[in-house]
Parts: sequence; C-alpha cells; structure tokens
Amino acid sequence: MLLPRYFNIARKVYKEIKIQKQFNKSFLIPYLNELEKKYDGKFQAEQKKKILDYYGLFITSFLCSSYKRLYGKTLNNEERKRATLFGVLTPVGDDLFDIDKLDNNSIRNITFHPETFNAKTFSSHIAKEIQTYLLQTVPHKDAYIKASKDVLDIQVETILQTNPDISKEEIRRITYTKGAVSVIIYHQCLDEVADEQMMEVLFLIGSLFQLGNDIFDLYKDARDKIYTLINTCDDYSDFKKEFIERVKLQNQKIYALPYSKKDKEDFCIVMNTINARSLVAIDQFIETQKKINCKVNWQELDRKDMIVDMEKAKNILKWMKYIVALPTWK
Repeated sequence: MLLPRYFNIARKVYKEIKIQKQFNKSFLIPYLNELEKKYDGKFQAEQKKKILDYYGLFITSFLCSSYKRLYGKTLNNEERKRATLFGVLTPVGDDLFDIDKLDNNSIRNITFHPETFNAKTFSSHIAKEIQTYLLQTVPHKDAYIKASKDVLDIQVETILQTNPDISKEEIRRITYTKGAVSVIIYHQCLDEVADEQMMEVLFLIGSLFQLGNDIFDLYKDARDKIYTLINTCDDYSDFKKEFIERVKLQNQKIYALPYSKKDKEDFCIVMNTINARSLVAIDQFIETQKKINCKVNWQELDRKDMIVDMEKAKNILKWMKYIVALPTWK
C-alpha cells in the first residue's frame, strides 16, 4: 500500500474529528450543562473529560464514521447524535454500578424500561433520559436492545476480575466479550444494523481494542487489583504471538466482507492503528521480562515500568512501522 494512501486515510479521520469537535461544541457541551442544571448535579471532572475527549469524540469520529465509510456512506447528523449520546451513557452507566450501587433489577429497568424508572440520583436521571431517547430513535430497536442486554450482562460479570483465583480462560472470555459488545452497540446506534458476518468482524475488533485498553491501563489495574490478561501474563513473547494471530483473523474477516476492496483496505488500516499501539507496548513488556528473566510481578515494579510513553520518538517510529505492516497480515 502506497504512502499517499495512508495520508489520505489520516486526512479523512482528521476531518471527521474536526466535524465531531464542532458537533460537541454546538450540541454536546450545552447538553451536558443542561443536564447538570436540570438534575441539580455535576459530572465529575475526570468523567466529563472522558466524555468530551474519548467517548463523545474519539469513538464517534473514529469508530462510527469508519463503519459508515466501509459501507460507502457518511455518518449523518442523527447517527452522530445517537452515538454521541451513547458516549455519555457509557461512563454514566459505570456510576450506576460503582457510586449509586443500584441493584441489577434497577439497572435492567433503566436499560429496558427507562420511562417507568423512578430516578433519584443524578446519574440515574441522565441514564433514564438518554436511554429513553435512544430507544425511541434507533432505527433497529431490537438489535439495540439485544446489544444493550449484552453490555449489561458483561458489566455485571467484570466483578469476577477482582478475584485473584480467576482462571485465565475466564479472564479471556470476559475481556473479549466486554470489548466486543462495546463496539457492537455503537454500530447498532447507526441506520444500518450489523449482520452476522459484520458481527464476527466487530467481535474481533472489539476484543483487540479491549486488550489494548488493558495494556495501557496496566498500572491502574495492577494498583486496583483487577486481574487482566496483561498483568497476569506468564510470557509476553507468547502473548505477542497470540495477539498477532488474532489480528490476522480479524483482517481475514474484514477482507471477506461484501464491500469494495478499497473500502475494506481503508477500514482495516484504520482499525489496526489501535492494534499497532498495543504491539509497541507489548514489545516494551517483552524487554522488561527479558531484563528480569522470569515472570513479571508488576506489584513489585515502579509505575514508570508499567507506563508506555507513546510520545517517545522511538515508540512513534515503531507505531508507524506497525501501522504499515498490520493490514497486510492475513
């Protein structure tokens, strides 16, 4: 693939980010302020930053717009609004579990019958309002409800990752499923519903993205004693091989989709920019393990050993190398 191709793809992604930033300025930021006044509460500073910089910006502009370009279309305003609102719902949903301590029946009621739920907290009011809107406006309501159920079910199961005796197989199942349902539900906010073939692609994309999240959350998860495939790994060289095999399977599934060759190649390049970052980090963990010549006990290491600085020149160069290489791996 020629270098101009990559610059053209980067230009499209950058353009979409600019569009989403403008949308956030005109819609999302005023809406968040309106919610705070309406329900007499405040978004936590860290939570608001995540909404504005990640869930309500990166996910929508990067993920949802990529789905649409794969289909030879562009993200329309209503799709952008639904995806952006779900980006608010994502961290707010975490608060229902972690801060409000709502029981599972209450959370299921907000998810499936929000209009009947008696909201009493700031987070539950927001979740009720947004989920009500989404259920009223998504074109494929059944698919969205199914995706919502899957997100809720795996959210409940993530508590198992605080158990030091959890098996690697269970961690793997939770990790892959958590990542998969997270990218699937954003797709089901769009005008097109994901068919079975696309669902297989999304499962692989999401599982790799979740591995990436866990890789860059290594310090936080080790500190909070959340057991992941990353901080319980015995051999990072083997882990890299498994990661690459999963990338290859993802690519095979993408190239088998019934869309134009160019659109599939572009989609594969964009999705693998995240996986390329993960491989840079895995390479660092391999070097760390080589230095101590045994299984890494992250609890005994300093924070600096767990942080991957992607602004370092050598890491940027490795990232670019992997960006070019990964889409060709089949």
